[in-house]
Amino acid sequence: MAARKWRFSYRNKLIVSFMLVSLLPVLIVQMISYYVSTDAMKTKTNALVQANLLQTSKNLDISLLAYQDLLFQIITNDDVIRLVKAINVPNEDVELSKRKLINLLSSYSYAKYGIRSVAIFTSNGSLICYDQQTGSPYDNLWSEATNLQQHPLYVSAIHKTNGIMTAPEKISSINRDEQYGFHLVRKLSDLNGVNLEGIGVVVITVYESVLASAINLTDPESDVKQPFESRNFLADNKGTIVSSPDQSSIGKTIGDVTTAATISNTYYNSKTGFTVYNLIDQKELFNEMYAMQRISVLVGVAALILAGVLIFYFSGRLTASIRKVVGAMRIARHGGFTVQVDDRSQDEISTIALHFNRMMVTINDLMQEIRDTGEKRKEAEIRALEAQINPHFLYNTLDSINWLAIEKDEHQISQMLKGLAQILRYSIKDSNKPVTVREELMWMDRYMFLQQYRFRSSFECVVEKDEAALDFYIPKLLLQPIIENAIIHGFSGVKQGGVLSIRFRFIADDRLEITIQDNGIGMDEVVLTKLQHESAAITENGGDSIGIRNVFERMRMHYGEQAEFTMTSVLGEGTSVKLLLPAMSSKEELAG
Repeated sequence: MAARKWRFSYRNKLIVSFMLVSLLPVLIVQMISYYVSTDAMKTKTNALVQANLLQTSKNLDISLLAYQDLLFQIITNDDVIRLVKAINVPNEDVELSKRKLINLLSSYSYAKYGIRSVAIFTSNGSLICYDQQTGSPYDNLWSEATNLQQHPLYVSAIHKTNGIMTAPEKISSINRDEQYGFHLVRKLSDLNGVNLEGIGVVVITVYESVLASAINLTDPESDVKQPFESRNFLADNKGTIVSSPDQSSIGKTIGDVTTAATISNTYYNSKTGFTVYNLIDQKELFNEMYAMQRISVLVGVAALILAGVLIFYFSGRLTASIRKVVGAMRIARHGGFTVQVDDRSQDEISTIALHFNRMMVTINDLMQEIRDTGEKRKEAEIRALEAQINPHFLYNTLDSINWLAIEKDEHQISQMLKGLAQILRYSIKDSNKPVTVREELMWMDRYMFLQQYRFRSSFECVVEKDEAALDFYIPKLLLQPIIENAIIHGFSGVKQGGVLSIRFRFIADDRLEITIQDNGIGMDEVVLTKLQHESAAITENGGDSIGIRNVFERMRMHYGEQAEFTMTSVLGEGTSVKLLLPAMSSKEELAG
């Protein structure tokens, strides 16, 4: 029995109308109030964040100034200059000079928190370094560096009066918490000499956490809970993150750590050339507002229920006359054409009842005429059902729709209609005749065009073919079920990057090898084993896969035991199907 179609009665319409009139204005006012208050909060938050970013930028400058002052102390230290000059002119005391210089650098390395190492690249290529992690003058951050005079840091700093600061980069470290560091570099010159020619460069390597602490002003030891999560990042001019409270974000772009619900504010620090980004999760920012909104919704639902009960009661009284007419109509629907509606309400409904009564009389008069014409109508219906749609009608209709699409400048729809018409013509015309591989490839191009549009180009199709294989005959549409399975099941859930590879090869012993391979989701061993034994399943119980069964049955019908079918698959990597068929050079040979 067919399911009863749901109807929207007049009484229900009346109830909905009353509810819309009473509740819709309230809902509109609430929505406008919500959006206005949300926009105002965003504006105030952005102003507050900008002020915070200005302070953060100043704090960054102050933090870096302390390390730059330390660098300045080193390059103006007379002992440092004297020892470097002694190292640049080797003599019997050069090792003693190196040890003294390392002792000086070690004292500087502990002068500020976060220093990994202090190193001097001398102009004669010597390396003097103290590394806090290793504590050894030989095993340090720069011990693997060669040809220091050609090192980018040396080359950049030796020609500049002012120092340079590099972006944080990954450094070799035995400290799990400190994997990144940046360098402060400045030329070392003999300030008492005749000229200021560089005698080396000083490199202070500082952990990236110094920058992260400078741009994130929250106190981790404070018990005051932040009202919402606010994260500050430091990024270069390409938007690549160079400092972050979470080191796993370093190297990513700002777009990688933001979502549609993220509020972003920036401030450019001219001294470092970096931009400070502040990211706030909008959901957390408006969490309390969302809570108030939920309360308002609950109150609104309660008001809706109360209003619904009252409206339901009063609408029942208002629609009593309508229900009388509807009841009479139901009786008439079941054949009671003598029914009459007795309504004396003297309103618009009574007019409907009067016309209904007259209609019943007219229907009784027409019943005999209907009986007389019934047989003729049945015969016409039978002839209409027996009529079959001519394929030419279908092609001509598609062609008319195609020209209509062209007139509307819907060229993509036109291309799809053309492709569909060609596929239908190819499929319907002589559906059992053999075709050449060349003809099948032409159909496949049109089929792939429609499938790629359907799946929004989430995959691409690559066809490889031997020219020697193009003129051999195969059953028409033999490959379609396999290709369709690869697209629908293999690329299920794949949004992009799918590759469907189809290869035709003519191999020894007059064999045609057809391989259909995808890089989709693949299948586990249970499903693969089941499909590999589909041939046996066809014989025993009809098989489970319609597509695979169709391929097997047609191969058996045309080739008997001469054809081979193999399937391999790896879960998460893709599936490969290989058909090995006798190479038939004529239609008669394949049909026979």
